[in-house]
Amino acid sequence: MAGHWVKTRGVRAVAALLAAASLAGCVPVLMGGALVGTTMVATDRRSPGIQLEDQAIEQRLRNAVSDNFGDIVQVTPSSYNRHLLLVGAVPDQATKDRVERFAKGTQNVKAVTNRLDVAPSRTVSAGANDSWITSQVRAQLIGTSKLPSNTFAITTFRGVVYLQAKVSRAEGASAARVASSVRGVKQVVTLYEYISDEEASRTVGPAASSGEPAVGTPAPTASQLAPPAPAPVEPQGGAQVIPIPAAP
Repeated sequence: MAGHWVKTRGVRAVAALLAAASLAGCVPVLMGGALVGTTMVATDRRSPGIQLEDQAIEQRLRNAVSDNFGDIVQVTPSSYNRHLLLVGAVPDQATKDRVERFAKGTQNVKAVTNRLDVAPSRTVSAGANDSWITSQVRAQLIGTSKLPSNTFAITTFRGVVYLQAKVSRAEGASAARVASSVRGVKQVVTLYEYISDEEASRTVGPAASSGEPAVGTPAPTASQLAPPAPAPVEPQGGAQVIPIPAAP
């Protein structure tokens, strides 16, 4: 009878956690008995709290754009460690600037990178192609040795792939080369926060050496962000890679 009581309490606790997560706008899944969100995975080098905050930042901006611009703009926000990337299409420069101001005024945003195009809206077929490219880049990263693939946020717009991550320089260069070789990719833009090789080795489990996801959420560190050289790089046999220095 006592065993049944403990089991029932456990089920109720999990149910409560599921309900709380759904109210926060995050659809949870169970992995190895641990509750994680759709983008909260063990190999993400952001803390769980920052992952949730990044999701909240994206939703706040989506709401602001919808309320203030309606369907005259296409804006896809991607927040990584509170650095907010904007991609999409807007009708004119004035609108692009206004969207950026809304982004900078969004609660808890640390920095904004505005890559919005002043151009007609993306077509449905172009959007489907971008989704396919993103899936192919993700698959290639997963299959690449010694890359913590799930720490990368991947956004694609009109064939341009944006990579956001906390990585060592070697990991970042490897991921950019992989992404640039995927069919249909026109350009790769990297927005990295660099960490030391030592820190990177502590946050990549043994499984990553075989291309499998590692286990273990890393603790946040106080590593200084080292901006990459801003000059474009042309990887052999692939699309152009443009590094954007991380904001302080």
